Amino acid sequence: MFTSMTVINILLSLVFLYFLGKYLLNMYFEGINRPEQWAGKLKQGKITRELQKAQRQYGDKSRFFLFWLQIERIKKEQIQGTFAELGVYKGDSARILHLMEPTRKIHLFDTFEGFIVADLAKEKGEAASYTPTNFSDTSVDEVKRFLGNSDTFVFYKGHFPESAQSLDTEKYAFVNIDVDLYNPTKAGLEYFYPRLSPGGVIIIHDYSYKWEGLVKAVDEFVRGIPENLVLSPDTDGSVLIIKNSVHT
Repeated sequence: MFTSMTVINILLSLVFLYFLGKYLLNMYFEGINRPEQWAGKLKQGKITRELQKAQRQYGDKSRFFLFWLQIERIKKEQIQGTFAELGVYKGDSARILHLMEPTRKIHLFDTFEGFIVADLAKEKGEAASYTPTNFSDTSVDEVKRFLGNSDTFVFYKGHFPESAQSLDTEKYAFVNIDVDLYNPTKAGLEYFYPRLSPGGVIIIHDYSYKWEGLVKAVDEFVRGIPENLVLSPDTDGSVLIIKNSVHT
């Protein structure tokens, strides 16, 4: 018969094994996904402790380093322009972008209330199950509190691209689009691409069979530009459009 002390020892052992397994898995997958450029910057002391912590905690290592490598390239090539994110939700990726490049202003576009009803019409695949309540558990105030007091972030609440009317002359170096649906993806590409600096990048998340409308929007748009899509093997799939340095 188990005594209370025996039960406690068993529970403590299970907790220890859980955290040991989690640590070993994290170390294993970091070794697989961590690019040599990151390792080199670490040795040189050029990665802040806060960014190192964010990297350890971020679940999708491939996506994290996709962001980081592109931002490092943008800095190295001195690509002009601000950063932007269409589809902010709770601010997780916005925070990471800021840690990777704290000197750039980041424009944040979202309804901060979930999906627009009209944008859900005719969606297929994963997105067909969405309702206006999906991703509605957020707000501008909550994201502001999460990101902290910083003049880096500028918020634009509402339906896109109407919410971007005050930024017609803005130039962008890095744009992250994560909106899942056909209409906002199409609107995002049509708005940001002409304003993207040569050498700048647009990253579109969820480019996979689960989000048929999004894939359709991207494929239709790419047929009209000189650049090709670059695919990334991150979770749920991302694609990149890097604008030609000499653009016609």
